[in-house]
Amino acid sequence: MPGYLIAGTVLAVITTLALAWKWQLGVLRAGVFILALSMVTALVLSAADQLAHFTFVTGTLAMWGITVLAAVACLLAMFYRDPERAAPDRDDVIVSPADGRVIYVRPVPPGEVPVASKRGRAASLRELRGTSLCDTGATAIGISMNLLDVHVNRAPVAGRVQLSERVHGTFGSLRNPEMVGSNERVTTVIEAGDLQVAIVQIASRLVRRIVSFVSEGDELRLGQRIGAIRFGSQVDLLVPAGTRITLAVQTGDRLVAGRTIVGVVAGEPTATGAFPRADGAAVASAARRDG
Repeated sequence: MPGYLIAGTVLAVITTLALAWKWQLGVLRAGVFILALSMVTALVLSAADQLAHFTFVTGTLAMWGITVLAAVACLLAMFYRDPERAAPDRDDVIVSPADGRVIYVRPVPPGEVPVASKRGRAASLRELRGTSLCDTGATAIGISMNLLDVHVNRAPVAGRVQLSERVHGTFGSLRNPEMVGSNERVTTVIEAGDLQVAIVQIASRLVRRIVSFVSEGDELRLGQRIGAIRFGSQVDLLVPAGTRITLAVQTGDRLVAGRTIVGVVAGEPTATGAFPRADGAAVASAARRDG
């Protein structure tokens, strides 16, 4: 095997593993993928060498560049995919608005509605003041998305869009806890009868726009597309206190937008102002099956 194939492969692995770690894509998974991709590149360059007559330098650069560009093309194809999904055929559930992993599930006291939390720091959603979510308290479910997740977000409940507001920010990394409150976000409140839920789409350092597909007054179906965030980011789902909602997710769970059941609504409001964790095996089983 020509030396430039080995040198180019090593450079490609180093480059992609560094990016995989930075973008939280999974180092092991990225390593296996780039090695498989480099084998394909090596076959192509070996065949082309009869015409191109690569030197060690040009061959190494070609091996590295083609492999990395092919990996980026595959990543973009994964990122921009928008598969069709069927929401649960139920009217008593709240589904996940985003693909990703649950990073926290916690109660929010009345008057304090955080956008997100990193390393113990939180930022309040000023645009939610005056809504029942802010007045009576809520439960915040933070969903962290990476570049391999589908970035199209979906309606967690069927209902009318009561609020859709964009808050411009400074595009800082969500890994920096001080940037949580200053990153661009779009907050959407959906009202279904006496139930209000909020979806907060939060931009990250790579993001230059959050696309919203809905406007105030729109009627939405369960699981309908409501917007998309470009590249890695976070989505918070806020559900109200004071209603009988049984949560079906916990920290560490993987969610699928429009399919995974996050909570089950049980009719009349309660006076407790808190959300019980799902005790029934049926609810947990449904969440795992739909995820």
